[in-house]
Parts: sequence; structure tokens; C-alpha cells
Amino acid sequence: MTPKELVGEVTSLLYWTMLAACTVGPGTVVTCSRAGAEYGLHLTWALLFASVLAYTLQEGTARLTIVSGRSLGQCLRIKYRDTPSIYNTAIVGWLVTGSIFIGNTLYECNCWAGGIDAVLAVPGAAELTGSAMTGLRVGCCIAYAVIVLTLLYLDKTDKLGIGLGVVMVCMVVLFLIVVSIMGFEWKKFGMGLLPNLPKQTPGSAEPTDIILSLVGTTAVGFNLFLGGAMAKGKGIGEMQRGITFSTVAALCVSVLILIVGSGMQDQGSSDSFTISQLSDFIQKYVGKAGVVVFAIGFIAAALSSMLTVPLGAALTADSIFSDEELPVEKSSAEDLIDTKGQKLPRSVYLAINFIIVFIATVLIALNVDRLVVILIAQIFNGCLLPFLAICLLLCLNDPQFMSSSPQKGWANIFLFFA
Repeated sequence: MTPKELVGEVTSLLYWTMLAACTVGPGTVVTCSRAGAEYGLHLTWALLFASVLAYTLQEGTARLTIVSGRSLGQCLRIKYRDTPSIYNTAIVGWLVTGSIFIGNTLYECNCWAGGIDAVLAVPGAAELTGSAMTGLRVGCCIAYAVIVLTLLYLDKTDKLGIGLGVVMVCMVVLFLIVVSIMGFEWKKFGMGLLPNLPKQTPGSAEPTDIILSLVGTTAVGFNLFLGGAMAKGKGIGEMQRGITFSTVAALCVSVLILIVGSGMQDQGSSDSFTISQLSDFIQKYVGKAGVVVFAIGFIAAALSSMLTVPLGAALTADSIFSDEELPVEKSSAEDLIDTKGQKLPRSVYLAINFIIVFIATVLIALNVDRLVVILIAQIFNGCLLPFLAICLLLCLNDPQFMSSSPQKGWANIFLFFA
């Protein structure tokens, strides 16, 4: 491989790390550290399973886009155009859009909750009480909303990938340092790779809820649509290497966070898990400077997810509620390729973003239980994955879209059981 080819390959891999950075958001930090704090390394297997599922879903929808020239939403619209519809859109299209909208709204609340916890991770912030704490919480919610809505309105999120990649690297380095200092037992880690259902510990969430939450935060539904959009103009081999790298990177970060959380359990912490406990634990190993790095990285991860979540919902609606006239008969997938421009009016596109951001801002500003918000969001999106997997499976096995690169049997089996 020549130096030029090497640079091109590295650039391509960094491009796909946007999927990993969108995966490793505030929900991942909270859920993985909580899983470690409450159940040690017993649930490591759930992260491994979720990562394989995430790769299968993302690779499938990206390959669907490359081969057919259509996003998953557009393929569903074409496939079910002759079924019962509402306003010229098949009912299945409404179900997909509605599910993604609800799931992403919950996920945005999750991002806002994580964003507030990230601010409280700054040394001294968690010590505020009364009106000072209320002012900090409400002020941060409004500040997040202003930043996110401004960037979405100005359409300045196209160069987000590099920044997200930097955040990803910072998170890896920070947790890697903590893990290397505190150490862990390889035997426990190996046993955690075997599927098991540990007993619920006092003050902890149900293990099944944590497992679903780990799956929901690792195999993110809207990443299917984001991955499809990123795949436009790419080759299949390049795409598969990029998604593999992204998935492995996200898995490594998630496992590192879980290991750090398990260190809290090893030290005999019996209180209900909070982010402030995680900050205090990190401070023992890397000092206040490390906590500041953790807080800044946490805030950046929250902001990046705050931007991509409403975009994912709008992108889904944009691909399904297309105004273009679909031909009655088609001889090949190439006859259907017309991906120029945004089909939804800009006002509708922005309205979707505004509604999601507004709901998240109000709920978190009202001081609802943030850990509960994060858990509900992850569980809902985890339960949504089978529905999206079925939709993807049907399109991947439709010859009108995938005749030149049919779905492999092992992927069909995994998607079916998932």
C-alpha cells in the first residue's frame, strides 16, 4: 500500500467514526458505567452482542443504499406503495417515522439528561443547592437548546465528523488511563463474555432493563438512517471496513467505561449509582484535571448527540414522505435513483428538529429523574430495534433492490433472531 493509499484509507476510517461517536453519547457513559457499578463485568456479553447487532444493521442499510441507490426509508416507500396508505404514504412508512420520532425524542431527552450530568461532573458544580442548582440546570438546558437549534438552522453540522472523532479519541484515552491504573481481573472479564443473568443487587435496576439499555445505547436505531446517508457514493468494501472500525471502536470505549464502573462495585459502593460518584471515582486515579477532561468530553459527547438525534428523525421523515412521483413499473434499481435535494419543505424539516429539542429542554429543565429518563430512552430504542431489523430484512431480500448483491444467509439468520 502506497503512502497515498494509506492516507486515503485512514481518512475513510475516520469518516466512519462519526457512527461510533454518535453511538458513544451521554447515554452510553451513564448506562455502561451504571452496568459496571451495579453488576460488575457480568454484562460485558450484552455489549458484545449489541455490537454485532449494530454492525449487521448498519452494514445492511449502508449496502442497501449503495446497491439500490435508495435509503431504507425510500425502499420501504417503494416496496409498500400499493398497500393501504394515508396521504399517499404507506401505513408502514407512518409506523417507521412515528417510531423513530418517538424514539429519538426520548433519546434527545436522554442527551439533555446526560448533558446536565456532564455539567454537574465539573468539580464544585454538584455542590450547589436550592435556587443556584435550579438556575444552573435551567440555564444549561436553555444554552444547549440555543446552540443546537442555531447549528441546525444554519445547517452547520456537515463538518461535525472530525470533531466527533476527536471526542471519541479523548474518551478512549481518559478511560484507558483509568483502567490501566486501577487494573481489573481478566478472569472476571472472560466470564462476563458468557451470556448470563445476574441477580438484582440492592438499590440497582433490574438486570433485564440494564441489558436492554445496553443494547439500545449500542445498536442505535437512527444510526441505520445515518449510516445509509453516509454510504452514498462509497464502495461496498470501503463501507464495510469503515463500519467494522467504527463498531469495534465504540465497543472498546463502552467496555472501558463498563470496567471503570465495575471498579466502583469492587470498592464496595452500596449507594444508588450517580454520575457524581463516577466523577469522584475517576478523581481518585487521575485527579481533578482528569475529572475536568471527563466533564468536557462528556459535554461534547452530549452536544454531538443532541445535534445528530433530531437530524436522524428528520432524515427518516425526509426519506419516507417524498413528494416525487414513483413510476408504476420499473425495470431496474437504476431507474429509481434520484437522490438530489431534500424532499420535505425546509419548514417541516426544521419543525421536527424544534419539537424534539423543545420537549427535551422542558422535561429536563423541570428536573425529572435523569437516570430514569436515560433508562426509559435506552429501553424503548432497544425494543424498537426488532421492528427496524424486520423492515431492513425485507428490503435486503427484495430482488428489485438487491439483485446484484443479495443478503448473506448468516446475516439473515442473525437479523431474524435479533
